Order: sequence, then structure tokens, then C-alpha cells
Amino acid sequence: MFHVGRLHVLFLFFCAVTTVSCATPIKTHFDRDAAADFSQYRTFAWVGPEPLARAKQGSTSPGFISALDDQRLRRAVDRTLKSKGYTQVPEADQADLAIAYSVGSEDKVRVQQSVSVATVHPYPSRYRYGSWYTGSTVNVQQYTEGTLSIEAYDQKTEQAVWVGWASKRLSRNDDSQKLINEAVSKILTPFPPAPTR
Repeated sequence: MFHVGRLHVLFLFFCAVTTVSCATPIKTHFDRDAAADFSQYRTFAWVGPEPLARAKQGSTSPGFISALDDQRLRRAVDRTLKSKGYTQVPEADQADLAIAYSVGSEDKVRVQQSVSVATVHPYPSRYRYGSWYTGSTVNVQQYTEGTLSIEAYDQKTEQAVWVGWASKRLSRNDDSQKLINEAVSKILTPFPPAPTR
């Protein structure tokens, strides 16, 4: 059984924006076990048929991901790892690396305050001290920040050897397929390539 709590970093992904219409760039990070010898890894398989973060609990669950997006995400990961020289095998116990992913979301509020400045001077010229502050405007934006992490485990030791994650605040109009492809590509860019035979 894989122990997912060790290097498990919840990474950001699916989100719905209520008042923010502009898209933000995907932010990615990664961590790896310095002791892991990636020259020994040539094959990979998925840990299981579901994400690690209980994604099937319902559409209102923070870890929910639709069946179609699950397929899109797995295909994108498969394609990227194969392009790095890895061979996919059917079962995790046959692979060098066991791959998993998790998703989550968090509701956030962003408050911006802008001060209105008038050029009216209420005092005689010799007592002037800059402009006269007439008030401020507060803009409150509510949004959901999603998370996605992709994790690789050494199949023999069942220890996490690499974790990559990304975050993004999205518009409702974002294309799911395009977003998944971009996120997976950016997350796995620093993933070490398979050794040449």
C-alpha cells in the first residue's frame, strides 16, 4: 500500500471565478528525493483507477474531478512521460515508478482598496500639504483556487521520489482540455528523463 502522506503536496488546479474574468498564469513547483536514483527508473504505471484525494465523493467535494477530466489528465501524463523516454506498463507492481495525482480547491477572497485623491486644497497656499484625500474604493473579489499535484513513487520502497504541483485561478470560460494539457506539461517539465539504454 502506498503511503501518500510523506511528500504529498496538494497542488492547485480546478477553480471557478465569480467576479474575476481575467486568467492568471499557472504557477508550478516541484520537490524530489535527493537520494532517489532516477537512472534506475524506466517504466511507470498508475497507482490505481482514482485520484489519491478521494475525487469521487461528489461534484461539490473539494477533490472532485469529472470522469472526462480524469481521462484527459491521465492521457496528458502518459503522453508526457512517454516523450521523456518512459515505458508504460499495465500494473504498478510491474513498474519502476507508480504515478498518482490529487486535486483540491480552496475558496479565497481578494480585497483591493484604492484611494481617491482630489487636487482641491482646503487651506491657504502657505499651509498646503499635498493633495486632499476625499475617500477610497474597496473592490472585493471572490474566487476558488484549484490545486493539482502529480506524484511519483518508487515501486519497491513505496516512497515518494518526486512531486510536482501547480496552481491556477481560472475563468469559467477556460477550456478544460487545453488547461489540463498546459498544466501537466508545465508540472512535468523538470521531471528527469528516463535513462537511455
